Amino acid sequence: MENNWTINQTKELFALVNEASISGKGLKTAFETMSYRCGRSVNSVRNYYYSQLKMFELVPTLAADLGVTVIKSAREQFELFKEDEIDDLMRKILIGKANGVSVRGTIASISSSPKEALRLQNKYRSMVAHHKNKVTAIMNDLAAKGIKHYDPYTKQISDGSKKSGLTKLNEYISKLDENEVGNFLNLLGKLI
Repeated sequence: MENNWTINQTKELFALVNEASISGKGLKTAFETMSYRCGRSVNSVRNYYYSQLKMFELVPTLAADLGVTVIKSAREQFELFKEDEIDDLMRKILIGKANGVSVRGTIASISSSPKEALRLQNKYRSMVAHHKNKVTAIMNDLAAKGIKHYDPYTKQISDGSKKSGLTKLNEYISKLDENEVGNFLNLLGKLI
């Protein structure tokens, strides 16, 4: 099948999208209907729709000139997080995890709907995966305030206390059995 779209097919596709939007159905319904009518795959129809939508957003007069009605894009309705919201979300989850509450459990307690919960969960995962410096800064702030929190990178809980190297060494040695202490002291003797 030829991959060219006619103006009438483009109008029909956008009319189907408008109908689906008005009736509260998803865009997939419109894409499936158009796929059946024009003999193209649903993915092909979807890709064409989004490429045309982008063009119509860049050149709004083109849609008007063609007689195409463009519904408000979901991207325009997307609500961005503010910095303080991100910080607050990360703090609550890191503290919650340190206290035995799962990420989802913490999010469920602070969200008002499943849609918001998914949005918050996605933001948390994105922050951990792509914004390590920011997450680390939040953890450092919690530690400076002596607040117990979870470190998603080491998968450990920090009690938030500032310990000297000597205190950490003492804690390490106290966890060793007699044989391990002997080996550790021999190793230490070789370094001195």
